[in-house]
This record gives sequence, C-alpha cells and structure tokens, in this order.
Amino acid sequence: MKTTYSLLFLFIMIFVTSCTNQVPFNREGWNTINDIDYNHREPMIKDLQTKYLKSGMHYNDVVKLLGTNGGGKSDDDLTLKYDIFVDYGWDIDPVETKIFIVNFLADSTYVSSEITHWKK
Repeated sequence: MKTTYSLLFLFIMIFVTSCTNQVPFNREGWNTINDIDYNHREPMIKDLQTKYLKSGMHYNDVVKLLGTNGGGKSDDDLTLKYDIFVDYGWDIDPVETKIFIVNFLADSTYVSSEITHWKK
C-alpha cells in the first residue's frame, strides 16, 4: 500500500513539475517569428528577467540583447514592447494580445519588465 501511494505521489510530482513550460533565453530564438507571432517568447521570459535584464542596464544594451524585430517603442521612448501573442480570431483587428514590456527610467536605464495580456 505504501508503495502504491509513493508511486502515485511520484507520478503527480513529475506531472506538476513538467507542466512548467520554461526554456532558456536564446536571442536567435527570441527573434524568430512563427507564422505571424512570437508565441515561443513567453517561456523564455522568466530566464530573460532573472539572468539577462539587470537593473541599471542601458537602453541600447537591451536593444542589442532583444533586437528590434517584433518590438515597438512608446511615444515617450521609456518602454520597449515585444509581441508575444496576437490572436485575430475571425476579425481584422486583434481579439487577444500578449506583449512583453521593458520599462526604462528617464536616463535610459532598465528598471522593470512585465507581460500585459489584453482580451476583447
């Protein structure tokens, strides 16, 4: 009986830990587009935030790291935006988007990053 519970517990733990879909950040992979979106970027973001994006990093260094492919700048030039996912459904306009936003201070140093998710 103990063996059965131990095996069941082991199976559940393997299943739960395998559900986290994270991959190491890879610049070439980051800038590769899949059909019309960059939905492979999201699993890289945790690694990117913990190992690559550091407080005080300069704007130009972030652009060198992430590139400008699929990115956009805000009007105030204090953020970079990188598409992760765009769903158009059956419409010409997006019905759902996920964007990775990199924020900078006024002196162009990195301060934070986040994922925004919008759904119609």
